[in-house]
Amino acid sequence: MQQRQIINMTTNISLQINGLSDRDKAATDENRRAWDAIADWWEHKQSESGDDGNDMFTQCLLPEVEQLSDWQPGETVLDLGAGSGIICRMFAAKGAKVTGLDFSDLMLEKARERAETNGLKIEYDFIDLMDIESMKNYARMHPEGFDIITISTTLKSLPSLEPIAEALPLLLKRGGRVVNVDLHPAFSKPAGHRGMEIFEDPETGKQQLKTYIKVMRYLNIPPSKSEAVRGQPEPLTTYHRPFWSLLEPFFRNGLVMDAMREPAFKTEGGDMEHPQSYHNFPQTPMLLAFRLKHR
Repeated sequence: MQQRQIINMTTNISLQINGLSDRDKAATDENRRAWDAIADWWEHKQSESGDDGNDMFTQCLLPEVEQLSDWQPGETVLDLGAGSGIICRMFAAKGAKVTGLDFSDLMLEKARERAETNGLKIEYDFIDLMDIESMKNYARMHPEGFDIITISTTLKSLPSLEPIAEALPLLLKRGGRVVNVDLHPAFSKPAGHRGMEIFEDPETGKQQLKTYIKVMRYLNIPPSKSEAVRGQPEPLTTYHRPFWSLLEPFFRNGLVMDAMREPAFKTEGGDMEHPQSYHNFPQTPMLLAFRLKHR
């Protein structure tokens, strides 16, 4: 307990040094509290179908991470914002040496429990991705770096990308890859709003569904509360970034993008019982995935 208190004190001092505003620090602390609060609920929702992860993970996110990472036997994997460990378990099941870092103790607890249950060896530890000094210290403790760094649905919850953009080149091995997957900045909330119309086909008499995405604002959208999964007990503060502001911090720190994907659901026939479901938007990418390397 005393060690964790020291870590928290160090984190708070570092945040002040790095110029994080009181508002951003409060939002980070609030998101940490929210993730702790929903840990049990989240773990249940991500496994209730029998798969490891809900349909967004299994159909859209994990295939892109697997393809873009191009993991080869013997390579190491670092998952930043690991949460309950879905991506970590995917790589560990392949035989990779995997480390997962997160700022929610209760989510890390769920991840450790699942790794033990599944007989997977995964190292989990605490880190705050807004604390550049802690990340630099972590990089110094792992001077060999990592072959693959994954960041999944995490950047949208960070008040600033500067700390993680500065840390990635220190954590990434030469020839390594950073794979990020997050909500699409143009077509997903809070920029893109789903619209739908249900009408009867005059020739068949059957109901038809038409869907579209309405983008009313894109360049400047303030932080907003959102649910990562519909119905979760606590909302999270999310940060919208258009493409330029999403990518520029990484470019400025010596990383380049060499691959990008825009995955969408490919469900046959859609989901008429739930018109708002992303399964009914097969022409609209739900996620943006991109790969970064050293310049």
